[in-house]
Amino acid sequence: MKNTLSKTISGIIEISRGMFTILKHLFRKPITLEYPEQRPDLSQRFKGRLALRVKEDGSDRCSGCGSCVKVCPCGDLIQITKEKDENGKFIVKDFVVDMGRCIFCGNCTEVCPSKGLVMTNEFELADYSRESLIYDKKRLLLSAEESKKYDESN
Repeated sequence: MKNTLSKTISGIIEISRGMFTILKHLFRKPITLEYPEQRPDLSQRFKGRLALRVKEDGSDRCSGCGSCVKVCPCGDLIQITKEKDENGKFIVKDFVVDMGRCIFCGNCTEVCPSKGLVMTNEFELADYSRESLIYDKKRLLLSAEESKKYDESN
């Protein structure tokens, strides 16, 4: 009898605690966003999709030094193909990043001496196949106007 009474009282206390929690949250402002219409406010330090910046004249900022390839913890995630131009200067022919394997650590952008590689605030990277998550140089390039935005933030 004593055990049944204590279980009943304990049950009533637990139910009342649960009801109090519900009442407490009932009058709070909801934090859910209606996603496509309302976009989340991202932090300045948010690390999204990788992108290649260009100079004001439209030429590549990336010198092809390969330091981003060396520092990447994911192995062969970044692949750079470079060739010499008529002046003997190296130019980046192809820059390939497998975004499906990227862990968004930001090491590649921090080690870049020319600040040619940046992480944007673009977070919608979902796709239907793994092959479409492999970004080539054409897909990674930012316009000159977008590149200026990252000059001001650094």
